[in-house]
Amino acid sequence: MELKEFIKTAITDITEAVSELQNELDNGAIVSPSLPNPISNGTIKDPDNNKVNRRISQIDFDVAITVGDTATKEAGGKLGIQILSAKIGGESQTHTENMSRLSFSIPIVLPTAHVKSEQELFDEADEKRKQSLRQLREKNKAEFAKETTNS
Repeated sequence: MELKEFIKTAITDITEAVSELQNELDNGAIVSPSLPNPISNGTIKDPDNNKVNRRISQIDFDVAITVGDTATKEAGGKLGIQILSAKIGGESQTHTENMSRLSFSIPIVLPTAHVKSEQELFDEADEKRKQSLRQLREKNKAEFAKETTNS
């Protein structure tokens, strides 16, 4: 697998797993919640709701890159640096492998599950109360109009 495909697959799998967990968990756990207050420089404003901050996570990669070469010689021959050597019949096979490590991080904002703040819950309850009062007033007006029409 090429490095490009590995990175794309890893990030896609991680974000899809977070999103699926948010939908599946029903045990009180919150995966990657949005935050009402910023945490130093580790958050970014949500483009859909600027009252909410979203955490910037880091996905750390530590990739081992190997380059290998296999050579076959008749018995008795020697080849450069031998990492793995096997003798089969009259032939000797040597596998040379060079390994390099590549470490890097990619910042990412994972999908979030919004957790309502106390103020948001209060505002919603207040709006429901106001709406109930408006409906009650309208009902009373309609009943009063009905009574005055019948009188």
